[in-house]
Amino acid sequence: MRVLLLGMGSRGDVQPFVALGQRLATLGYDVGVAAAQDFGGLVTAHGLRHEPFSFGLEEGVRSEVGREWLGGSSTNQVREARLMKTVVAHVAPALADDLQRMVGRADAVVSSALSVDAASSLTAAAGITHAHVMLQPTWPSRHGPSSTFALRPQADSLLNLGWSALAGRAAFDIVRSTGDLLRARLGLRRRSLPGFVAALRATPTVLAASPLVVPRAPDWPVSLRQTGFWFRDTEGADPTETDAGLATFLDDGPPPVYLGLGSMPTGRPDDVVDVFIRVLARLGRRGVVSAGVAALGSGVTDRDLAHGGDGRVHVVAGPVAHEWLHPRCAAVVHHGGAGTTAAALRAGVPQVTVPHIADQPYWGRRVHELGVGAAPLPRKRFGPEALEAALEVALSPEVGRAASALGRRVRSEDGAGDAAAVLDALFRGRGRTA
Repeated sequence: MRVLLLGMGSRGDVQPFVALGQRLATLGYDVGVAAAQDFGGLVTAHGLRHEPFSFGLEEGVRSEVGREWLGGSSTNQVREARLMKTVVAHVAPALADDLQRMVGRADAVVSSALSVDAASSLTAAAGITHAHVMLQPTWPSRHGPSSTFALRPQADSLLNLGWSALAGRAAFDIVRSTGDLLRARLGLRRRSLPGFVAALRATPTVLAASPLVVPRAPDWPVSLRQTGFWFRDTEGADPTETDAGLATFLDDGPPPVYLGLGSMPTGRPDDVVDVFIRVLARLGRRGVVSAGVAALGSGVTDRDLAHGGDGRVHVVAGPVAHEWLHPRCAAVVHHGGAGTTAAALRAGVPQVTVPHIADQPYWGRRVHELGVGAAPLPRKRFGPEALEAALEVALSPEVGRAASALGRRVRSEDGAGDAAAVLDALFRGRGRTA
């Protein structure tokens, strides 16, 4: 059976599908991972077939639309949502062509947030089995600890339910452009929000987030199955994603503090790195900077980097395997994306989250509530005093012990394996999601 996993988005959207694909392959499925051209090496290095979209992430960042997105202030969520909608609409024609070509060759399709609307229409028209993956707990709920967009995070409240439903409406407005194009081609009506909600409720859904971190909400439907986080099956270091210079740096001193903002843009990347270096110097710590989409550190000189704590900060220009790097760090400062948060939790290292948009404030909140990191430090408040105070909390012995203990429990889970079993049952007709 040919299974197509739609990894539309950045690396954080693709890598969990690589983990799932590995497990499905061991069950005998012919697995293809649809992802931007940039991620071909990531997919094929894990023994899976890469189904490339006709566009690349780096290419998109360099485009006029991408440059506007890259220059986003990350201080206004309304503006960020508008920019994201523009980016999605920009790739919609190409993505619609790609999905029509790819889905038609599959026996089963698994989509995520950016592709679920389009995939649901295509698979329904073709009679193909379709499942949906949530990497964040975005299903509307009254239960604050289980709701990405809760207004009352510690309570069960109708305010949480209403606000998370409104957030879902905004998300549909952002991603609908591709689905609308495909429905027009198929001679179908333009989908309304109630129509989208009905389609989503009819689609078997798996939440790839550990119940140790995201407690199951009492009001989630039984069709929503939850597993632990999904991690790749890796053995030690991944030589395709780490360089000899980084390995040498790590071996040459105490564990560093990591800084990375993943796929998040920032208009002044050198200022971010300058703040990081100044704080490390005050704390007497070494550092590792992952450049990411924002190209952190690209304009910082070797002399500047030498002003970090203990003399050095190392900048990694390309991708780096979090599973390999995070356990070697004293603390992780990051944007609060689901994948990076999960990797740091699994590594058992303290965290400082710097949320920008969407689900990132939720992960930052949960990290703090679980006692494994400092309170979230929003991007617009990122400065020397605030970062130093947050790192002092994260590097305290009590937070370190809590992070280590939770890490051991997260490592005992097999989220990707459990999800593969759930989907195997669905594909073989033994149940909707069980």
